Amino acid sequence: MTNGQINCFLKVVDEGSFAKAAAALFISQPAISKSISKMEEELGFDLLERKIGALQPTAAGRALYHFFKTSLENYNELIAEIQASLSKLSGTVRLGCPETWNPSKFYDKIIEHFERLYPSVSLSLECGSIPHLISKLQSGKLDIIISHEFHPPVQYGFTVRRLTDTGCGLLYSNAYFKDVQSLSDLKDVDFLHFDSDVEKKFSTLVKRVCQNSGFYPSFKNCGQFASALFKMSCGQGVMFFTDWDNAINNSSYTYLPLDYRCTVNIIYPSVAQNAKTHIFAEELIKLFG
Repeated sequence: MTNGQINCFLKVVDEGSFAKAAAALFISQPAISKSISKMEEELGFDLLERKIGALQPTAAGRALYHFFKTSLENYNELIAEIQASLSKLSGTVRLGCPETWNPSKFYDKIIEHFERLYPSVSLSLECGSIPHLISKLQSGKLDIIISHEFHPPVQYGFTVRRLTDTGCGLLYSNAYFKDVQSLSDLKDVDFLHFDSDVEKKFSTLVKRVCQNSGFYPSFKNCGQFASALFKMSCGQGVMFFTDWDNAINNSSYTYLPLDYRCTVNIIYPSVAQNAKTHIFAEELIKLFG
C-alpha cells in the first residue's frame, strides 16, 4: 500500500465520487479506480460501495478512513512541532573538508539551503588534510567532515554516510604532455602521491584502473600535497584528482576522466554533543541525495 493509494482513497471518500476525486487530485478517473482496486486487492476486502447512486465507504472502509485521517493529522502536527523547534536553533555548525577541494562545488549550495531553513545558525568551513580534520573531529573541534571515501578508518563512535559521488580522473600539465587520448598514453609516466592513508587508497584504485588499461603504474611518493602538485606542474608525473578538487580549474592542466565514480561521505559523531550536528547531517543527505 502506497501513500498515493491512501491519498486517493481519502479523496474519494471526501468527495463521494471517483470523478470529483480525480479532478481534485489532477489525475484520471481510471487511475483513481485502479488505485482503489489495488488497495482492496492487497487488503482482501472492499473499501467502497454504491448506495442509491452514491459512493460510500463500507464499514471496513470507514474504519480505515478514520485511521488514516487521524494518522495524517497527527503526522502534520508532529512536523509542525519539529519545524517550530528547528527554527529556534542557533549557534555554529563547523564543517571540515579536504584542502584540495574547490568550495564552490558544494559550499554555496549548503549555505543557501541552511540560510533558508535555519537563519539563526551559521556555518564555518575549515580545510585541511584528512588526518588533521579527523583529529579535530575526534577532539570535538569540528562537527562534521565531508570527505571522499578514501579516508583513514575512524575510531568507534563515528558515523560514516554516503552523501553523493563525483567523477575522477588524472591531472597532467599541458606544457609537458601532448596529444593524450587515453590512460594508456600515460603508461610511462609516474603517478604522484603524497604520504597519507588517503593517497595509499587512491593508489590502490589507480592500480586497478591502469591494469584494466593493460599496464601497471609507477608511483612516486612526494611527501606532501604541495610537492606532488609542483612536480606535476613541472611535467614530472600525473596526479589523481576528482571533480571536486580545485586544481582541475587551472587552464595549465588537462583533466583526463576515468571510468569510475568516487563516493563523497560525511563523518560525524554517532552521539554528538551538539544537537544540531545530527539535524544538519540529515539535511546534507537530503540536499545532495
